[in-house]
Amino acid sequence: MYLPFVISPFLIQCFVCATVSMNVLSNGCAYGFPAVLLPQLKLPDSLIPLTKAQESWIASIITIAMLVGNLSMPLILDKLGRKKAHFLINIPAVVGWLLIIFANNVQIILLARLMHGLSFGQMVPLRAVVIGEYSSPKNRGAFLTTTTVAQTLGMFLVHLIGSLIHWKMTALICVSFTLISFIMTFFLPESPSWLASKGKYDECKQHFHKLRGDQEEAELNELIQARMEHNATKTVINFKNSVEIVRKVEFYKPILLFLHVTLLVYVAGGMNLAVYGVAIVGLIMGPGVDANFWLVEIDILRIITNILAVYFMKMCLRRTVAFSTGVLCLIAHVAVVAHVIMIKQGITLFDYIWIPALLLNLQCFAVSAGVLPIMCVIAGEIFPLAYRSIGISFGTAIATLFHFLILKTFPYLTSSVGIEGVYGIYGSVILYCLIVMWFLMPETKGRTLQQIEDNLKGVDRSSKNGCNTKTSAPTDKF
Repeated sequence: MYLPFVISPFLIQCFVCATVSMNVLSNGCAYGFPAVLLPQLKLPDSLIPLTKAQESWIASIITIAMLVGNLSMPLILDKLGRKKAHFLINIPAVVGWLLIIFANNVQIILLARLMHGLSFGQMVPLRAVVIGEYSSPKNRGAFLTTTTVAQTLGMFLVHLIGSLIHWKMTALICVSFTLISFIMTFFLPESPSWLASKGKYDECKQHFHKLRGDQEEAELNELIQARMEHNATKTVINFKNSVEIVRKVEFYKPILLFLHVTLLVYVAGGMNLAVYGVAIVGLIMGPGVDANFWLVEIDILRIITNILAVYFMKMCLRRTVAFSTGVLCLIAHVAVVAHVIMIKQGITLFDYIWIPALLLNLQCFAVSAGVLPIMCVIAGEIFPLAYRSIGISFGTAIATLFHFLILKTFPYLTSSVGIEGVYGIYGSVILYCLIVMWFLMPETKGRTLQQIEDNLKGVDRSSKNGCNTKTSAPTDKF
């Protein structure tokens, strides 16, 4: 079942993006749910008593399950296709919300968090693959960026709803987002790229025309030609072949780029602000400020900036967005270090409350406007079809470890070197990541996925005789 052909291809692409984004919104709710759950469980009249150890496990266990979800997706995507995989990942999300609704002890809540982490971990590579393969090059960056909007909106909604009603009622509302995404999936076509990889070229053409119309025949021909060549030389994977694959430039360089982009995202501070926001605001702005007020203000700015990022990705070059916001984030970190040191030395030139507020908002703007969205765009564009599932899954698995380490070490670093030391360390890592990205990151805006893949391999399909030749100097080097 899929949307009828009478609907314009652009609207079908929008529907695909909305289906994925609804699922991502549910994941955002799950990620932000501990901020609602834990304060209510610690109330004197709570029916589920909570220890400090249990509290930390409820907050962090999701990252362990995310790692399992990341690593399980390549096989699922390759064997079942994109549409069935999207059906499948909704199941643990629904189970997780239902477990929370009927939970009467901490163990059930922990099991629910594992289910949410599994779904979240599977969704991260899937959302990049689906939107990257289904959308036109001119819309791909904007569509990929909407997933960051959906995730941010999910965290905001669960915080807002959870502040008004009981945590079980909050879970009941959140499960509806997953169910809506599940129903919408019935109407999705299958990925033309996946169909081509399986040698189903007639079905590939049919689904491609439903998604793109008849104005992008060149990309369709490139896709089918490349897959026919790949399928004709496809060999059984063994240890020797695996070593050869890992040594291929089109395999390892996208992963290196993706790992540095994800490391940049996590040290830029977006996740730390979401988890340790109260502590960060207090340490930078001073203990007398209303931390909750400033966190709400930062949340609102994050949503607005994520929406603006869709426009930035539509209109601006990828490298321009990545490096302008990356440098802006670096400036914010350096300025925070200088500000905190000056305050500790008793140097105050202006009303210092507004200075750290401006710096935190500048940091949030930089992360939401480009640093975080560019990670989603890179994941959806840079990996070749033959290694797309395993490449994105491997990259997101390592990113999950980054995520865990950054969150786990932040309190200890703050205690040992202070908030200025933490921002100094993170600023140094940001600078390192930007330098590496400068040499690894190509410009992908407006290019088809096949053109990006050919550029990685140094293949030129524009030769007059129609044969593939190695180019000595690709337009965009890695």
